[in-house]
Amino acid sequence: MDMSAAVPNSRMFLSVAVAMAGAIMFGLDQGNFGNVQSFKSFQDYWCLGKYGDEYTCGAGAGNNHQWQQGFVLWGASLITVGAACGAFTLGPYLSEGHGRRICIFSGGVICTLGCLFASYLNFRSVGVFMVARFVTGYGVGICCFALPVYNAEVATPGVRGATGSFFQLFVVLGCFISTLLTLVCQEWRFGMMLPGFAGIVVSIAVMFIPESPRYVMNKRGYDAGIEELKKVRRGDVTMEAREMETEIASSRDCSQVSFAELFTKKGLRRRVFIACWLQVAQQLTGVNAFLGYASTIFDGVGMKDPYMFNAIWNFVMIVGCVAGLLLVDSRYGGRRPQLLGATWLMGPPLFIAGIAVALEWSGVIAMVMVCVYGLGFQLAWGMIPWIYPAEIFSMSEKERAVSFAVFNEFAANGLIVIITPLIMTASVPGTLFAFGALNMLNLVFVFFYIKETKGVPLSEVPRLFERPSTKN
Repeated sequence: MDMSAAVPNSRMFLSVAVAMAGAIMFGLDQGNFGNVQSFKSFQDYWCLGKYGDEYTCGAGAGNNHQWQQGFVLWGASLITVGAACGAFTLGPYLSEGHGRRICIFSGGVICTLGCLFASYLNFRSVGVFMVARFVTGYGVGICCFALPVYNAEVATPGVRGATGSFFQLFVVLGCFISTLLTLVCQEWRFGMMLPGFAGIVVSIAVMFIPESPRYVMNKRGYDAGIEELKKVRRGDVTMEAREMETEIASSRDCSQVSFAELFTKKGLRRRVFIACWLQVAQQLTGVNAFLGYASTIFDGVGMKDPYMFNAIWNFVMIVGCVAGLLLVDSRYGGRRPQLLGATWLMGPPLFIAGIAVALEWSGVIAMVMVCVYGLGFQLAWGMIPWIYPAEIFSMSEKERAVSFAVFNEFAANGLIVIITPLIMTASVPGTLFAFGALNMLNLVFVFFYIKETKGVPLSEVPRLFERPSTKN
């Protein structure tokens, strides 16, 4: 083995995996509320006497407008509002001022507190429950801001995409685990507390992994940074450390960009648009509509047991996520080709599923098409929008640019959560057609704007987006 150049060691992979486990909080909440909202114990506790009677809070809950729009919709959407705020406000402050690990730790603690008040300390108060949902999301947003940044700064270029894919893998695992657990145990407090359990574990575990070498070098100097780098590399790290030092020095000369410069600085604003729209485009695929309203949508496409099909669908998505992880840094994959190829597995199947529902074909057809869609999503759209923004910005740009991109992701998520029940009520086939069309719109965006960053050192990535007349 050539030891003249540094290569990743086992601690690097373990450190990224531990940090990325923070994403399991997001996955657990994405998967739990879609099922918990229809539990009898949940409806009896929150709906009965407040929003309706035995029938309208039970068998007739689906047609109870006050319950659906006044409670369920807010319960589903406030977590994404909180996540958007956490990623945009406290996340960048903690990450820049105190480190990536403290940022992840704080997000886990805040998420746990939110879950605790939503489940066991709500005092039957709708107000307390809703604030707790916001706080849960706030913690998730703080954590999710730091995770891709930590990965981009710790992983080597050759495996940066694969390790970054741990984020989506843990999201999908969280969804799958919460679906199985809520299928077996239909006690709503336990279901609502699931992200908090993950938050406790992540908050403890993250304190035992190294800090980002780039962050340490930027804050405490070259010697401290190189010592941190040695913890996650084998071989001589001098060359990589010198390149890191040069990049940090260049970023210091430029100083941290302001939020205004994200939209006014030539070269940078193009990358900001790409990062933000990629996050929005992930939501336009419709995946979180399926996650947030799983039982309703799957019942609408003809599934007699929507809970069981939800479990099957989440298992298919895990398979897709693992396949995407193996492809993203391989000679056969990459950011751009996977996004393009996956979109063809997402848009057309949703159109076919919509036609199947509209013409009352066998529910098996719609089920297979939705599974193909889920597989396609996890091959690319689940993971790459989280990897890509952390790759395309320099140290002086990263904090504010990535925080704004993540803010857009959760804001778009919240909008989809609000709009989905409205269009589902109007037409389930129409919902499938709408998301099918949005997936094809995403294809156009990827074709014209996404550059391949596979294997490119972070210091060189911004140059890929330069135009002949543009200077950063």
